[in-house]
Amino acid sequence: MTSPDLRALIADVVREVVADLAGPAGAPAPPAAPVAAVPAPPAGVAGTEHVTPPALRERVEAVRIADDADLDRFARQLLALFENPKNRQDLRAGRLRFRLEGGTAGAVPEARPVQRIDTGAVTERQVKAAAEAGRRLVLGRRAVLTPLARERARALGVPIEKER
Repeated sequence: MTSPDLRALIADVVREVVADLAGPAGAPAPPAAPVAAVPAPPAGVAGTEHVTPPALRERVEAVRIADDADLDRFARQLLALFENPKNRQDLRAGRLRFRLEGGTAGAVPEARPVQRIDTGAVTERQVKAAAEAGRRLVLGRRAVLTPLARERARALGVPIEKER
C-alpha cells in the first residue's frame, strides 16, 4: 500500500468515527468527500524519521563464504532478514542485493598447501585425507580423478587443479 493510499484510508476511517460521534444516533453519516493527495511532510517533521522511500533503501551487502560455517551463517542471516516485512519487500524487489567479499575464486586455492599426485587414480580416501590436512590437490598429467573422488572433493570443499 502506498503512502497516499494509506493516508486516504486513515482519513476515511477518521471521518467515519468523527461522524458517528458527532451525529445523532439514528441519522446516517454524510457521504465522505474525496480526499486530495496529501503532500509528503518536509524533512525534519516529527514522526517521519522512520519512513524511507523505497528508492533510498537500495543497498548491497558484502558476504564472505569460505566454508560451510559461513554458508550456514549467511542462510540464517537471510531468514532473519526475511522476518522483517520491509526487508522481505526489498529482497523480493531487488533493492537488497549481496556480493561476494574478497578476491576471485582462483585466489582461494593458493592459500592452502599443495598435495601433488602425479600418476594413478585419485580416490575418495585421498580426497578425504587432503580435506583433513587442509590441502588442495594438484594432479599431474598421468593422474586420473575418479567420479566418486570428484564428488567427495566438491562436498568437502577440496580444490583440485589438473595440469595440462
